[in-house]
Amino acid sequence: MFSVLIDPILPVFAILFIGYIAGRLNKMSDEEARVLNRFAMTVLLPIFIFRAVAFAPITDFHLSALALYACAQGALYAVGFLIAHKLFRCGVSESLLLGFCGVFANNAYYVLPIAKLLYGETGTLPIASIVILDAVFAFGGTMVALEARKGRDAGAGLALVALRIVKLPLVWALALGLVFSAGSVAIPAPVDTFTAFVGNAASPIALFAMGVILSATPLKPEPVAIVIAGMKVLVFPIVIATLLYALLPPSDTLPLFVLGSAGPAGVMAFSLALLYSVRTDAIMQVIVWTSVLTLATLAYIA
Repeated sequence: MFSVLIDPILPVFAILFIGYIAGRLNKMSDEEARVLNRFAMTVLLPIFIFRAVAFAPITDFHLSALALYACAQGALYAVGFLIAHKLFRCGVSESLLLGFCGVFANNAYYVLPIAKLLYGETGTLPIASIVILDAVFAFGGTMVALEARKGRDAGAGLALVALRIVKLPLVWALALGLVFSAGSVAIPAPVDTFTAFVGNAASPIALFAMGVILSATPLKPEPVAIVIAGMKVLVFPIVIATLLYALLPPSDTLPLFVLGSAGPAGVMAFSLALLYSVRTDAIMQVIVWTSVLTLATLAYIA
């Protein structure tokens, strides 16, 4: 576990630390970080997601386990939203993102390297399937919901809200990626090169922007952040493990689905908050504290 943290996890997150230093030294402003984040979310991320979905071996996924994972994720997402909105009186958009934090793990850049080290290349397919599930439903659904909320707040009718959603680059990226994957369509070599080169820049830029904002964010946990972090670190993995082991035959892949649920909250919640001008303090706290706390739970599960 220690060797995985040293390489590749810490080198990946070093860009966040550089952003933090840039913010503390006033070399990068809050507004500049928001512009960078918008570029990453609206241009680079759709390209990254298109490539990830297009190359996904969907026919090889453990669909029963993935379906149970999705059901638990959806139910706990709703619970997290209601807790944030009804109990702690957070706004609708912030509550959506806090619910998202409670069920969206940083699998692509955190859990996947751990699984690869422990189980080899052939053992990472369940984690990859969760990454695709999250991209299509958890992340994609949250972005659609935020866009719909933004449209309604602006006074747009249902037709205009639907048009705003259809125009989202992420929606087109997901749809096109699913067409390529389901149809086993080969991506032309120039397109493959372009998407690999450009898409890989999405995460470093988003992490750098997060570091800049983090430099001015108080990390003393708010009550809502404590509850949502508890959901992510304990409740979500326990629910996933209970469902999988109670309802499915024993399998070598089931522990990997539990491992995939146990990672820290993904930074995409923060990036979405910046993109839609949502308060980031509690969201940032959940991401930071789950990143610390899951070091113990991941070590135990793995």
